[in-house]
Amino acid sequence: PQCLVTIMADEGEGGRAEGKFSKFKGGMFLGTVAGIGLLAGFSTTLGMTKKRSPDMFDKGLTGTAGMTESGASLGLRALKWGTFYAVVGVGGLAFVALKILGVNNLTEFRTEMQNKLPRIPKARTKNRVENFDSLFGNEIETNQDETSKDETNQEET
Repeated sequence: PQCLVTIMADEGEGGRAEGKFSKFKGGMFLGTVAGIGLLAGFSTTLGMTKKRSPDMFDKGLTGTAGMTESGASLGLRALKWGTFYAVVGVGGLAFVALKILGVNNLTEFRTEMQNKLPRIPKARTKNRVENFDSLFGNEIETNQDETSKDETNQEET
């Protein structure tokens, strides 16, 4: 039996194009699930708010004589400006970093960062548990059995 990851990683007759399509489908799936989760969470919160205080909820949607704009339009305006500042800020920061480093694309950026930053050493496997048998001490017995089998095979040949 093949696992799902192996099936998605198979190139088949299409070669690289099929692998890219598989990644696209995976991205679309994750995006759809995240969007549904976001919508469900937002609608649940909105429903709970309306249930707790329906009068204040209605005032927030329509506004009153004392307010110049409703709470919903104020929130939407804040969301628009917040999104604008976030996109422009991160984009500007990335642009400045690329210009300071003197690179033109992400491949050059990656190689530049690999040259400037220290390498992270691989973790040692000495203290790490590789499987469940080693937790209970069964690995030592199997290693001893394997060494005795190797010795008997060498004596026979």
